[in-house]
Amino acid sequence: MSQTVRTRPSRPPETGRFLYKSVSSALRERMDSGSYAPGARIPTVGELAAEFGVSTITVRRAIRDLSLEGRLTGRQGLGVFVAKQQRMVRRLRASSIAPIEEDMRRAGFEPSVRDLDMSLVVGDRDPAAKPLGRGGKATYRLERVLLADGEPVALDTIWLPRSLGDALKSELPGHFVMSLIAAHGIPLDHIDYELEGANATDAQAALLNVMSGFPLLVIRYTPIGLDGLPMLKGRTTSRADRFTYEFCARPELHRRG
Repeated sequence: MSQTVRTRPSRPPETGRFLYKSVSSALRERMDSGSYAPGARIPTVGELAAEFGVSTITVRRAIRDLSLEGRLTGRQGLGVFVAKQQRMVRRLRASSIAPIEEDMRRAGFEPSVRDLDMSLVVGDRDPAAKPLGRGGKATYRLERVLLADGEPVALDTIWLPRSLGDALKSELPGHFVMSLIAAHGIPLDHIDYELEGANATDAQAALLNVMSGFPLLVIRYTPIGLDGLPMLKGRTTSRADRFTYEFCARPELHRRG
């Protein structure tokens, strides 16, 4: 007489309102052990719910927490994937800003740009453009997506004085702005930076192929010309799982008289 052997699906030990934490811990262990390799697609929500014996709501909550940690990333229509562990190191210096495409290539990625929009805005109506568009002068605002090996990794917004925008306008599509400025031999005195953390809005998440609320790193930079005035203003909003920022500034050395 044959006997059917039934196996019970793996199930986290805890029950109740914090059950999702056990699911996220189990998924995290699989990623750490290599069972779920970087870049691999994990099982569907339904498959994980059946395996762990929990509701799909519990699995979605666990996936959301791991996405906010930068461990998982959702792609519209494709599923949820393990985030790639390799990061691009963004090198910032007080006297210069290395073109971001150089940092991408250094990490082994091919950089590219997808332009979204370039428009004229009045400085008095756009707070970010005010230092460039005083007295109601128009300023160019350039919005684009930065890609590494074709994957969206950052959003870039750049405000240019109209004179500089007019000079570079024909070269801007598909090219990185700071590289163009260097190629034109435009000198600068120093660069001011502001850095902060943020979470992806619905619009940002759609452009970066991540979930809403995904952790982001925001850097605002203002190159200052030899005349002491801002040359342009920039804001790079990058995925926190893909970039690390490295900053170095040399202190001024004062001679003793």
